[in-house]
Amino acid sequence: MTEDMELESKKQAIVKQAFERFYEGGFHATGIDSVMADSGISKRTLYKYFPSKEDLIEAVLDYYGTVVTRELFDPVMKGSGSACERIVAFFDLRKAMIDKDPVRGCLGMKAAQEYVGKHKGIAGHGRNAARIVEQNFVKLCEETGFSKPNELGRQLSILFQGAVLVSQVLGESSSFDLAKEAAKVLLDQAGRHRGSADRIQSGDPNP
Repeated sequence: MTEDMELESKKQAIVKQAFERFYEGGFHATGIDSVMADSGISKRTLYKYFPSKEDLIEAVLDYYGTVVTRELFDPVMKGSGSACERIVAFFDLRKAMIDKDPVRGCLGMKAAQEYVGKHKGIAGHGRNAARIVEQNFVKLCEETGFSKPNELGRQLSILFQGAVLVSQVLGESSSFDLAKEAAKVLLDQAGRHRGSADRIQSGDPNP
């Protein structure tokens, strides 16, 4: 292993350790000593890579983004079902993730909540997490051919992220069942509207 690879490996080990600790205890409540406890990594080494706790948090949020992409977005976006089926699958897969670990919600949301008005960079990472969710829903809505895909994608994103937030507060995933049913209603309405519009454009007198 080259020196650069060794340094990057150690940096990644710090980020993964911090990811687990911040996820468990929150950002403000978890100090650097707690982050590094039982890791075998000294504070001197940590500060070599991350001059401040805030720098470390931003790196953790970047890592969290890769985890969510790998475990949630990629399986759904690259799935074989129709766009509508994959939209519904988002709710099922996120529910399964909550069921697997009920105390873990969205780390991006937690960051935005804890650092809004306190640290622009960290709060911005949290907002970006929300935007990525919305962008994926909008993309799938565009694939369906529904009218107003941006509006529908935002509505679905609000349902999804609202379910994440409620699950995060309650420590259980039942909100995703209700959110999924509401999402199906939105998709059904959008499909009916598209069908009606198609019939009108084709000259059907009974839209």
